[in-house]
Amino acid sequence: MMPPTGLATFVNRAAELAALDQWYDKRGPGLGVVLGRKRVGKTWLITKFAETRRVVRHTARGRPLAEELRLISAAADPVLSLPRRSLVERPFTGWDDMLEVLATAAETGPLVLVLDEFPELMTTSLRLEEELRAVWDRVVVGETNLKFLVCGSSVRVMEALQEQESALFGRADLRLRVVPFRPHEAALMLSHATPTERAAAWGVCGGIPRYLALWDSHAPFAANLGRLVCNEQGLLLSEGELVLVDEDIVGHRGARLPEQVLRALGAGNTTFSAISSAVGGKLPSRTLKELTDVRLLERVVPVTEKNPSAKLTYYRIADNFLAFWLECVEPHRSQIEQGMGPSVAPIVTAAFDDFMGPRYESAFRDHLRRLANEGLLHPEAVAVGEWWRAQGDAQDDPCQLDAVVLAGRSRKPVVIGESKWARKVNGSSLLGGIKRKLYDSKLVDPTEVEYYICARETVDRSAGVHVVTAADIFS
Repeated sequence: MMPPTGLATFVNRAAELAALDQWYDKRGPGLGVVLGRKRVGKTWLITKFAETRRVVRHTARGRPLAEELRLISAAADPVLSLPRRSLVERPFTGWDDMLEVLATAAETGPLVLVLDEFPELMTTSLRLEEELRAVWDRVVVGETNLKFLVCGSSVRVMEALQEQESALFGRADLRLRVVPFRPHEAALMLSHATPTERAAAWGVCGGIPRYLALWDSHAPFAANLGRLVCNEQGLLLSEGELVLVDEDIVGHRGARLPEQVLRALGAGNTTFSAISSAVGGKLPSRTLKELTDVRLLERVVPVTEKNPSAKLTYYRIADNFLAFWLECVEPHRSQIEQGMGPSVAPIVTAAFDDFMGPRYESAFRDHLRRLANEGLLHPEAVAVGEWWRAQGDAQDDPCQLDAVVLAGRSRKPVVIGESKWARKVNGSSLLGGIKRKLYDSKLVDPTEVEYYICARETVDRSAGVHVVTAADIFS
């Protein structure tokens, strides 16, 4: 399945493609697992990988087994061109038949079988893992170069394939998790926008390629919101609801506790106790772990803490789009669906600036990590994160710092940063405020660190500080 025509070209994913290339080039059989949440770009990645290779691809839909095998056969027929068998007229009769035919065809050169949405096949064939293991262990003994790549959006199911209890445990020689784009990577899909417009688009869409592909980088921010969100036919108007009820996070059938947790966070409840109270009872820690595993929730602790207590921990929605949808869109959704999108749009646009502040801080911290990885920050940088000293919500601490960089085995603070979602800031004033926080908190001697200040476009009076703007982050 090719990327939607006219929406976007393939960008980035260099590391993922390199991993797939290395796996493909290794002689002999291989079993790879590719996982990642919906909309993150797994299909685009596999399409790019398959462009110049012998690949049989099939996307499962939970059809009856015979129908799934018939469709796999139809996809394999033109790729294999078997001299004595038409797979259209005589489709595969079972998994053993399929893998044995493919393994034989792969004796002369690499052949990749891609089974996308693999969890859907597991609903059709309840003993699929056991059947595949039995056949796989038999066919890989020969001189085959068959590569078997299973992909899926159900992250928990795909992770379970690699656990000791799984019949396929120990067989995989590739595990590839496809994650949302980082800010500078998302910018590649917004090439016609200004740096500030790229930042705003990332604030709404996060790093999800599908959402970024829908964003028109030639059009202003308000026009995109009006088309995609503040419109009863907007493609992203109901998308947040689809994320919330996704089968991979619902769990707890009936209670839908993960959805309640995310809604509680969207309403401003950030501590464990506040979330527990909002969902009306005791909150199992595994619910928070499951949401963290699928990259919808982030557990945040002060960067200096190795074993932080629950009182020094807070949670936030990791996915920009879901957070934006819950905070800025859903409160007005019914009015938009009733055709009042044009009058609601200015309210949503105004709410975005308040929403974007913490998101821009996150992009700033990510930029510092990028500088550290490129050797452009402190040579011994080992961690970048927020810092605060008060119990509970970090924003309650007057000494809260947007970014602290730690260095060396001692994890000493060496860089302090402040971020503002404002077009222009006074660097001298912000620097004075940061130093006062350091004096009050005694975190580090203010004379022993470097300072970074971030704004959308300009930092005036910036002597003594390193300046970061949207042009640096989103490029």
